[in-house]
Amino acid sequence: MTQQEFNELSKRYLEGKTTEDEERFLEQWLQQQPSSYPTNLAENQRNTLEKRLWQRIHGHIRPSARLLQMPWTWVSVAAACLVMGFIWWNANEPTNSNTALQAITTQTENKGIEVKNTTTHEQEVRLEDGTIVRLKQNSSIVYDKTFNQTKRTVYLKGQAFFKVKRNVTKPFVVHAGELTTEVLGTSFWVSHHEKSNTIEVSVTTGKVSVYTEKPNQKAEKNGVILTPNQKVLYDVTSKNIVPGIVDNPVPIVAPEVVNLPLVFKETSLEDVLHSLSLRYGLEFVIANPNAKDCHITADLNGLSMFTQLELICKSIDATYEKRGTVVFIYGDGC
Repeated sequence: MTQQEFNELSKRYLEGKTTEDEERFLEQWLQQQPSSYPTNLAENQRNTLEKRLWQRIHGHIRPSARLLQMPWTWVSVAAACLVMGFIWWNANEPTNSNTALQAITTQTENKGIEVKNTTTHEQEVRLEDGTIVRLKQNSSIVYDKTFNQTKRTVYLKGQAFFKVKRNVTKPFVVHAGELTTEVLGTSFWVSHHEKSNTIEVSVTTGKVSVYTEKPNQKAEKNGVILTPNQKVLYDVTSKNIVPGIVDNPVPIVAPEVVNLPLVFKETSLEDVLHSLSLRYGLEFVIANPNAKDCHITADLNGLSMFTQLELICKSIDATYEKRGTVVFIYGDGC
């Protein structure tokens, strides 16, 4: 029996809608259960989950002749066991556990609301404005209790992916240590590596502004604008922001670009690189003008961008170099 089937059976039982065979199954299940279940939940997590489950159970109870004829003690014991069953089942589910078990939400006067992922799996959190945050293990976000009323600001520790709901009147701001990322609506990664004293921001879609505040210079910020497939690495010690290209660039989201063929026959290097630029939203520069007219014959479909570049360069005896967010092609020409 799956968890969903078990949940539905429990609900029907508490509504007095189960068959005799189903009630017999539940009675046998109850008799086989231990008095308590060992779980890896903290006390506050267990109490919160149990409270929510009780509220859900009471919300489904309906007056019925069958239910009213049963001793309330039996209903309480059965419901309590079902609660413990839910807790045990969710605590031991390897991949699709209940959200309440995967993230701890706390509220304090100083920090506002904190959501922390204490599991080994990526946890999805939906904010009030519709923004989706995917928290990595041991990562957390903190946001004010008035989030989305006048502003949208969160504070990140660890690593998270943000898919921001667009709102031109309220920029979405992520603070990770000393680095600030500001957007209107886009998707991006922020990784705060405290051990290595670095913070990384990479963009999937849209455009983001990444910057640090300069002491005593409110009108001036140290920062860059990032577009898809670009990233920055901020060194906390040196205060340097280093722009670059993500490790595995992906085609930008636009059907007319994604569907462009990547099969070339006697095509100039300039035209081939132009196709890649449209596909990935990155800039490619041919350092030696004599190499522009080198001709490429290749099928580049299904390959990563850097593998495509390696094949292109080998075919004309050239090399490529990443310089910030730009790729330079070096060769003597053909």
